[in-house]
Amino acid sequence: MVPLPESDLSPLLRTDFTDDAAWTEVREEVDDGWVTVVADPRFQGLPPERLLEAVPVGRVYPVLVVADAVTFAHDDRALLVVDLVDEPGRAFRADPRAVRSIVGNLAIQNAYFGDYADSAGDGVHRLSPKHFQALAELSGNPPYPA
Repeated sequence: MVPLPESDLSPLLRTDFTDDAAWTEVREEVDDGWVTVVADPRFQGLPPERLLEAVPVGRVYPVLVVADAVTFAHDDRALLVVDLVDEPGRAFRADPRAVRSIVGNLAIQNAYFGDYADSAGDGVHRLSPKHFQALAELSGNPPYPA
């Protein structure tokens, strides 16, 4: 297994290479400043349990964020978020716009993986309209569409 690159940031790992335009869209929504982008065809089609084998020993990041075939098969582009700390291998889907909040809160231990996994009522964790409003107020920008 090819190891993931050493990084302090959670990998945004592309395992499906069928739609380059959608991949660009996902990367823009996630914000590359919060993840290490990995688009290596050697990871193509690998399931989460195999991806765990590529995680470097001693890594500091809490999750893998995976853009897989399911991500690109649906319009919402929900990414797979895989736990590396509390219950390694447990996973849930997240709206790409929620990834920076998830990764940031888990990295500083402000939340637990289960908090996010359990809140994915329809199978996808999404940010609330209040969250978007707070982000807009903090940044001084108009509200981000929910």
